[in-house]
Amino acid sequence: MRQWVLSFPKRLRYFLARDADLLNRVLQIFLDSVEKARRSCCPDAPDPARLGAVTFVHRFGSALNGHIHFHCCVIDGVFSAEDVTLRFDEAAITPEAIAQVQAEVRERVLRLFKRRALLSPEDVNAMREWGHESGCS
Repeated sequence: MRQWVLSFPKRLRYFLARDADLLNRVLQIFLDSVEKARRSCCPDAPDPARLGAVTFVHRFGSALNGHIHFHCCVIDGVFSAEDVTLRFDEAAITPEAIAQVQAEVRERVLRLFKRRALLSPEDVNAMREWGHESGCS
């Protein structure tokens, strides 16, 4: 098991706290990116291999402040079915794969907020230039 945590910049948290559909879509983006990274680290795994994960949505920080973020417990590998047998391929996750997940999630989340007109195109472009991966870490 490996824990993956995704937090968001303050200007996105407001929308995530109030829109369950948006929160679910962002979580799906995150898990899709993690699954893709897992598969890329398992070269022998078949294409339809899937990850196993449990996610906890935290809505507050240590000071009980509003702070939406995800804690995901993810199996270190991917599962696939061969006939009636379940197959597990262990993933040797790399720092490069983790960085790729972070970059992909940041870009896809910013595009989603732009598409839903929650952020202006100018705001999205400005956030892309922020340090620390635009606040998505």
